[in-house]
Amino acid sequence: MAGSLLDISREGVMICHLTDLNLDTQYFSSIARECDRARYPVMIGSIAPAGTLQAAMRELDTPTFALGATTRRQYPQALWRLAQLLRRERVAVLHAHCFDPSWLGLIAAHLAGVPFVFTRHHSDHHIRINKHWHTRVDGWCARRADHVIAVSQITRQIMIEVEGVPAEQITVVYNGLEPVNEPPPESVARVRHELNLTDEPVCLMVARLHEEKGHRYLFEAIPQINASCGRVTFLLAGAGPQRELLEDEVRARGLQDVVRFLGRRDDVPELIALSSLVVLPSLAESFGFAALEAMSLGKPVVAAATGGLPEVVSDGKTGLIVPQKDARALADAICRVLQDDELARAFGTAGKRRAAGFSFTKMIAGYEHVYEQVLARRAVKAGISDERTVPSSTGA
Repeated sequence: MAGSLLDISREGVMICHLTDLNLDTQYFSSIARECDRARYPVMIGSIAPAGTLQAAMRELDTPTFALGATTRRQYPQALWRLAQLLRRERVAVLHAHCFDPSWLGLIAAHLAGVPFVFTRHHSDHHIRINKHWHTRVDGWCARRADHVIAVSQITRQIMIEVEGVPAEQITVVYNGLEPVNEPPPESVARVRHELNLTDEPVCLMVARLHEEKGHRYLFEAIPQINASCGRVTFLLAGAGPQRELLEDEVRARGLQDVVRFLGRRDDVPELIALSSLVVLPSLAESFGFAALEAMSLGKPVVAAATGGLPEVVSDGKTGLIVPQKDARALADAICRVLQDDELARAFGTAGKRRAAGFSFTKMIAGYEHVYEQVLARRAVKAGISDERTVPSSTGA
């Protein structure tokens, strides 16, 4: 098995996080930093061979592993390795993330006799694109898990109504966001100069270039926006498989002078800071990290009533929520913000306060509460009362 496990404390109970890819992300690094190592030490690893995820975990002195599978054909071997790992390291709970780790992890946890929890990071994605087999697997995993964590109320609702998952088996724990530092003015000015922006309003969309993000509805709304507000520049930050198609659509609509494709950017805070607002016309969005980042930097958000976005953006308080696939309503909302500086400032101020409530500390506390419930139920079934097996919520 690629990657070696580090020595760990046995005073708490080990939580094993499993993901599919081996990429370093803020999400898993924050879990490693924020977890209560005395009560719930973690190990974090991937189905894929070792990569930047494992390197980041070693830097954070967090046990890590890699199951070494590059294709699904190698999953039987990965499954066996995971079950052995769970037994050998005396893992208390296996916590999986994303589609493949959920079903592979469920089977491995069953073989090892370990409680299984997973986080559902998507809402109606598989349903909307007619992946019926994926939807059935989603429901199968959720009904057989010891507990499921949903990242939004709408995700929980879909699991109950579409997948037949018992309501008491799902807990909503919102995603956390690391504090986004206000970029220095000189850095913002440098990016503004690099992009050759003048004093015109700027609308920023931070999203993968894919049809589910709703770019076409923004393109449809732009003529109305520019007719009402004068020249507005639209910056599209993000990469994705449909860039060429979207660029063709921009040219076909004659919008190439006001729409800029920026590709993947490492200076998103600067882009948010120089923008007048952030727009998210998504068709599918289980949570809405881009909206939360914009709010944390005091920017108003205009977003579609999709997935978890209305749970992140407070309509009329931190931004405006518009009907999905409604270009006219989208244009009206953007113009309303652009034409009312006082409203935009009020949205930005309220957004900063609201974004502060979506912290990784709160997210980890929610996870650990779920672990307590799962372990307590297992202990009751086994007739066990062991403080090492079920840590006290008041202990630290």
